[in-house]
Amino acid sequence: MDQQTPTWWARLAAARAERHLTQEQLGSRLRELAGPDAALPKPVDLARMIRFWESGANVPRAMYRALLSQALGVSVSDLFGSKPRRASSPPAEPSESAPGLSPLEHLGDVLEHLSEQWHLLVKRDNLLGPRHTIPAVRQQLALMEELLMPARGQDRLRVLRLAARYAESAAWLYEDAGQPAEARRWTDQAATWAYEADDGDMLAWTMFRRSQQAMAEARAGDVVGITEAVLRRADTLPAAMRAALTQQRAQGHALDGQEKVCLRLLDEAQQMAADVDDDGDARGGHGSFCTSAYVDVQRAGCWIHLGKPARAVAAYEAALPKLPPVYRRDRGMALAGLAAAHAGGGQVEQAAQRAQQALRIAQAAGSVRITGVLADITETLLPYRKVPAVAALRVALASAAAG
Repeated sequence: MDQQTPTWWARLAAARAERHLTQEQLGSRLRELAGPDAALPKPVDLARMIRFWESGANVPRAMYRALLSQALGVSVSDLFGSKPRRASSPPAEPSESAPGLSPLEHLGDVLEHLSEQWHLLVKRDNLLGPRHTIPAVRQQLALMEELLMPARGQDRLRVLRLAARYAESAAWLYEDAGQPAEARRWTDQAATWAYEADDGDMLAWTMFRRSQQAMAEARAGDVVGITEAVLRRADTLPAAMRAALTQQRAQGHALDGQEKVCLRLLDEAQQMAADVDDDGDARGGHGSFCTSAYVDVQRAGCWIHLGKPARAVAAYEAALPKLPPVYRRDRGMALAGLAAAHAGGGQVEQAAQRAQQALRIAQAAGSVRITGVLADITETLLPYRKVPAVAALRVALASAAAG
């Protein structure tokens, strides 16, 4: 390239400077131009991406090139040329023509920020559910993908580990939102990134995610097989993760009607979970949601699979008061399970009452998992559809589906 011809990243930085815009202000303009449906990262995160671009460390995708052109009032061709390429070796220090530091110099700060955001998003999900959390996770995943493009060596491994964490969270959120194809896609992506990063714990956790997806489809063999495979290296896993995998294995055996094995595994999981303490933000690591109270709720669910609804009712009623307030969506799922247990035992009024309570949480959270359980309950209660409480439940579910 002619040394007198400014590079595309120098032109980008100069165009921003001429308009007296900070990188964050330019990020805000990009969001405004893209509109609310585009789910762009927040301005502060876009500012970091702009810092990447202005150093030449990364090339904006076509969508961003078009938005930058609009925001700066310069045509795409004048700003980026015909085939913009990354700088072969981005400058270590900013120049007058290209203000801003190489983003890799700030990678530690960026990853620390994104890691903290991940904990906050986990807590938001526990409180509010996927409807309020998926857009934010997708925004951060877009930023992680931008970070991965120029990163190499140890920097790349650091980004990969956090990206895998975000991808696995996306998988769970889509699972709860009733989008299994997206859930599987993000599980695969999380596993790929974890494998590349040589993150054994994260790779094991993606297998837990697969076992949950198998449980949702009542594939008992897959649930048992996957969890047994991961637990072969149990001595290398954190206690909370072992507890989560063990109770999941118990659920698979419950689907198979293996009561003794199921209860033994639940007792083991209960012991492992005894010292697990979690504030709902996963700061204790993956599986830290698997507290003693969580295992109690899963034990109740296993009694349903084992065909003993009366035992399930008693177990749910004992477990529900123990659930921390932060696990609001788990409370909704437990209430749906209690409703199913009442329905299985022929306690029609109680089933409808508990189902209504669960529905309110499901609607607020956007949890299709919960509404799926409630839909099955209405089928069980179909012979009692003229009972006022059941009729009201059917109307409420129909209204929720229409809304």
